[in-house]
Amino acid sequence: MNGWLTVGVSVLATLVVLLALAIWSIKRHRDPKLRASHDAHIRDLLPSLAGLSLATPVAGNRVEVLENGAFFDGLIAGISAARQSVHFESFLWKEGALGARLADALADRARAGVAVRVLLDATGSKQMGEAAEKRLRDAGCKLYKYHRWDIRHIGVMNDRDHRKLAVIDGRVAFVGGHCIVDEWLGNAEDHAHYADVSVSVEGPIVHSVQGAFSENWTGSSGELFMGEDVLPRWRKKATLRLSLRS
Repeated sequence: MNGWLTVGVSVLATLVVLLALAIWSIKRHRDPKLRASHDAHIRDLLPSLAGLSLATPVAGNRVEVLENGAFFDGLIAGISAARQSVHFESFLWKEGALGARLADALADRARAGVAVRVLLDATGSKQMGEAAEKRLRDAGCKLYKYHRWDIRHIGVMNDRDHRKLAVIDGRVAFVGGHCIVDEWLGNAEDHAHYADVSVSVEGPIVHSVQGAFSENWTGSSGELFMGEDVLPRWRKKATLRLSLRS
């Protein structure tokens, strides 16, 4: 009996030491400070930036920069113009004027027969309010919460959905940092209003944004979507428009 006890204590002590070493290693690990220097214009460095970020440059796109609260005017106008599909994904959605306005826009499109898919992070949308959620579901929107607090998700509970994007008819995409919280409204005029930047894009790059949405949507709903209403064919048309709003 004493022999087994000794073995058990030795095994436990070994595990404790290994755990301590693992924690020490994690604490000691430091990400390197990245450095880069080059005289070329950033336009000429696109192949390098793509290679360093595991990306691929896609030509033939239009981009419009949308700052602060003006972003939501463009987003909701895009949603209201949808004729076939609206895909929306966000991390934070809190009850308020902005959430009500967006819920109305999405619900209106769903009632008009547009396929509306909404994916929200389960943690970030805890305060979206029952009224907004009911409005979406009652209108026919497909709404899923990413990684709900569930025993099935216990191993991925720290894996949150921080994407903020929308894709309209597979042809226009909105991507950036804006969340559905009233503090993102306005023009960063005080400490109660945030400054942020997002973009509206058109062109072949929209397929990549659609693919990003599909990744989390399929994992949450099991639904694969396809066809011209979500992934249309594109003809090359290179334009660039920057709209900076102060």
